Amino acid sequence: MKIKAISIWQPWASLIAVGAKQYETRSWATSYRGPLLICAVLTGSRLGTKEYWHLLGTIGDNPFWTVLRFSLEHPTVLITPDDIWRNLPFGQAVAIVELTDCFQITVNRCGKSLMQEIGSQEFIFGDFRRDRYAWKLENVRAIEPFPVKGRQGLFEVELPKGIEI
Repeated sequence: MKIKAISIWQPWASLIAVGAKQYETRSWATSYRGPLLICAVLTGSRLGTKEYWHLLGTIGDNPFWTVLRFSLEHPTVLITPDDIWRNLPFGQAVAIVELTDCFQITVNRCGKSLMQEIGSQEFIFGDFRRDRYAWKLENVRAIEPFPVKGRQGLFEVELPKGIEI
């Protein structure tokens, strides 16, 4: 069975998979609505390597690391950003979501009013500048990661046996 898919940089792909990120922001809109496979790109963040995330702060005060830490099996164990980065899946599908909406961020729907609508954590996890698009992701279901060759834009992936839409 084929499913529409999108490639997303880490750690955002994993934030979606754990249900912490409910909007994906893009420079382009889509009219597609329905099941969407979230695929983590093969390389590190385009913003830099794991060292970039160290600049954001420690686990105690960084929403990225805090959310990902609590998504792991033993959240009471001290886990460093290096530990988390090493355990993130790269070049793999990580979740199936339902893409339910896509709206343009406009002068009337931006800044503080939009942050109140979507929440401050969500605002940190996306690029909500004016004239970008916010894709609403619902019904998130983490899946057993499997390798996917990512592409730009929306593309189709054949789901392995045992994974249902």
